[in-house]
Amino acid sequence: MAVTVRLVWRGWRLAEKTRPVALVTGASRGIGRAIAVSLASSGHDLVITGRTLVEGSATNPATGNRLPGSLQATAEAVERAGGRAHCIQADVLDLDDVEASFDRCIAAVGDVDILVNNAVYVGPGNDVLLAEGSADDVIRRVSGNLTAPLLMTRAFLRHVVATGRTDQATIIGITSDAGQRSPDHPAGRGGWSLVYAATKAGFHRIADMVVVEHPTIRAFNVNPGFVTTERVLDSGAGLEWVARHGVPPAVIGRAVAMIVTDPSIPNGGYIHAQPYLRRHLGDDEYERVVLQAEAGRHGP
Repeated sequence: MAVTVRLVWRGWRLAEKTRPVALVTGASRGIGRAIAVSLASSGHDLVITGRTLVEGSATNPATGNRLPGSLQATAEAVERAGGRAHCIQADVLDLDDVEASFDRCIAAVGDVDILVNNAVYVGPGNDVLLAEGSADDVIRRVSGNLTAPLLMTRAFLRHVVATGRTDQATIIGITSDAGQRSPDHPAGRGGWSLVYAATKAGFHRIADMVVVEHPTIRAFNVNPGFVTTERVLDSGAGLEWVARHGVPPAVIGRAVAMIVTDPSIPNGGYIHAQPYLRRHLGDDEYERVVLQAEAGRHGP
């Protein structure tokens, strides 16, 4: 059952919109949390969604261990970064609630200018071959990774069209190499599953097709590359290759905050976040940002 918890920072009220508002899905931890905090630092207020409302209630399905992170903790980090936050508890597998959760966001904050489709389904089965997996897993992955973001995007589009604000709207899709290329090895031996690849390939087409349908809306795919999220670091050998080569989520947050306001990116474009940030910052500053993110991983 979906739950709404209101966190009002710096006197935010429904009729007091002084900064652009970004909606980030899957913001309890990892890339979503990092994007929310970076957007707050760059002048945005946030409405954030996810399953984990309070600290200590999330579990890594790969290990059974508790995972750090929650909507409330992300909202507090947004406040420290200078933004205001409103939390909406929502689950990408509850398809009947996806558009309703967007409506709750609008009821809470009035308008949303930026949609970041970041949330995905995380559960067992991503390291098995299609013939060996369950039909239920296929349905859950398609629902969480493709159907839910399509429905969220639909709700956002209806909102900005109805309010006549398409020229102020931006959609960011957090995508993956899996949607564009085949791995060198199959799932379970260093590669990703067919189902995951198929869902990300479908998700990948949202941005460029939005621009076909609504040319004044800015829409982009952002590929974060390898990222050492809390789940990756807790998953041991199963994701060791990601942990070894990845960057902290804060690096991706920094890149997305820059992409949102970068007029040089072709509309409907595909951006690799890490090379993009390195090009814009230069090698020395990029390495400093990565080291700073590593140092701050266990901080507030």
